[in-house]
Amino acid sequence: MKTLNGKNVLITGAGSGIGRLMAINAANEKANVALIDVNDKALKETEDALKSRNVTVKSYVCDISDNAKVVKVSKQIIKDFQTIDVLINNAGIVVGKKFLDLSLEEMERTMNINFWGHIYFTRQFLPGMMARGKGSVVNIASAGGLLGMVNMSDYCASKFAEVGFSETLRRELNADGYRNIKITCVCPYIIDTGMFKGFKPMLLNPVLQPEFVARKVIEGIKKEKPYVILPSFMVRLMIFMKLFPTRFFDWVLEVFGGSRAMKTFVGRH
Repeated sequence: MKTLNGKNVLITGAGSGIGRLMAINAANEKANVALIDVNDKALKETEDALKSRNVTVKSYVCDISDNAKVVKVSKQIIKDFQTIDVLINNAGIVVGKKFLDLSLEEMERTMNINFWGHIYFTRQFLPGMMARGKGSVVNIASAGGLLGMVNMSDYCASKFAEVGFSETLRRELNADGYRNIKITCVCPYIIDTGMFKGFKPMLLNPVLQPEFVARKVIEGIKKEKPYVILPSFMVRLMIFMKLFPTRFFDWVLEVFGGSRAMKTFVGRH
């Protein structure tokens, strides 16, 4: 997808953070934008930020963890936009507790929003892309979908699922001849938004600026990248992890502050 000009882009979690910034970047590229969020006030703020662009912008309040609500809002989106060319599954939450301190309800909510919500939207809009023989599905995962992090068992589980889903879906579509439907999995390190407030960055690994991440996602869509891993040295870290014994890699993460990163976490309230 060389350009987003004239394309219809749907973004979940568009009320704040990189969701809002991706919406702004997409509109700057002359894309029409469908905005999804559970927070109607935040959603309105994003919509207002896009008003000066000469594109179609519509917002929809939806709890993406509820499949019935996703089905209902998807029908309205199709009515309003006819087709969706780019689906960006971005909405997510983080709790930030040790495994045994998490309630089952908290774990289920994390999985329902971070993983199942993305599945629900993909099931609604992928068939249309297959019928047209083109499109793009972008799943915002995390570096926490590539390696486990202390106090993030539910979050990492949801993001590992997202990475596995993205990789499998890409291969299935390619195997069935849908090579013009691109799947992009985005795996950023911690982003400097309210979602991870209080997170203590690991040594030599500062948090990412949301503007940078949003810009790289849009670039990744246009370049049809299967993965957008940020910062780029995380790719080398993954190779390092595979080459050395697990015990050694765990020690390295400990030295760099991996087990202490979430101790001061407060998150978004």
